[in-house]
Amino acid sequence: MRELPKISAAMLTLTHECNLRCRYCFVRKGAENMSLATAKAAAGFLRRNALASGCTPEINFFGGEPMLRYEEVIRPLVEWAHTERGWALRFSITTNGTLLTPERIGFMKRHGFSLLLSMDGVREVQDFNRPDAAGRGSFGAAGPIAPLVAAAWPGAALRMTAIPASCGALFRSIRWAEAQGFGSFFVIPDVFQTWDAGSWETLAGEIRKYADYVLDKRRKREKYIKFSAFEQAGRDIGAIALAKARGERRSLPGCRAAGKCGLGAGRFAAIAPDGALYACQELCSYGGGPFLIGSVFTGADEARRRALMALYDSAPARGGGCEGCAYDPVCDGGCAASNFLVTGEVNRVPETYCRWKRLLLAEAERIKGKEAEG
Repeated sequence: MRELPKISAAMLTLTHECNLRCRYCFVRKGAENMSLATAKAAAGFLRRNALASGCTPEINFFGGEPMLRYEEVIRPLVEWAHTERGWALRFSITTNGTLLTPERIGFMKRHGFSLLLSMDGVREVQDFNRPDAAGRGSFGAAGPIAPLVAAAWPGAALRMTAIPASCGALFRSIRWAEAQGFGSFFVIPDVFQTWDAGSWETLAGEIRKYADYVLDKRRKREKYIKFSAFEQAGRDIGAIALAKARGERRSLPGCRAAGKCGLGAGRFAAIAPDGALYACQELCSYGGGPFLIGSVFTGADEARRRALMALYDSAPARGGGCEGCAYDPVCDGGCAASNFLVTGEVNRVPETYCRWKRLLLAEAERIKGKEAEG
């Protein structure tokens, strides 16, 4: 039996607390905070595995809101690893931006951080989607930080979430992100909420606006803010056609979970505040379950890693309306963690995810046809 890759990169969940109360957050809020001692143990665990594997250890600070632990963990851990120990450890952070300052941005830049800003766009959307703990809007705190982030990290992406109540301003939010200096973004619809016909039609209309904008920019040979999933949908057109031509359907390796994100089968994992290892950061605040795969103190549990993989491979990944779905020949099975949280099964895909993938593909096909017309 082939040995699984050693875990050498992780989302370090510093806290389950957050200063915001986003309407779609998957984290179970609580007072669990990672200590500096546990963070150092995690860094040492990842470094030992990386040295054995011949790669660079990586830490992404995650939460909750990781910047709540900036003074207690982030700054001292980075200084300890880089300055005191001289370790070649690569750092990054996923943050809502509200606690960033020019000084903190400067520190991160000096230590080679990459950064993902999680923000939902224009004021009315940001304030509605992401109120603070007192119910006040958060645009006033996050908005001024966005251009500083875009300037400090050219090419950085903005991460957005679309929800039924505010998705009608999605395209305006995309153009707002472009105006702040971001060259790319990605957005996902909230799979935990119910999308009625009207809200889904609104979301589809916003994606059509974006597709038309892309078509116009391409025709003019002008730069445009790129949506990674939409660009991927354009590439998927060819992959689907090739699979059909070859008569193939989901022609993946025998162990489908082997290369699947979120299943603990690769070098990436997540570390909870108490040092527990999870196959995906989305499950760190839930405790136990099939995604628990070890601890930084005792090591990865190979049996639990393989059990989770076997659970995913126990049946083909299925969603809503697979028969006749354009993506069926090359379906990626969605996000295993979201599948589990929404449907209770790692390989049962939420209907919203399936509809979203089909929506992006249809718009990519539409503008491809228009480009072919000239």
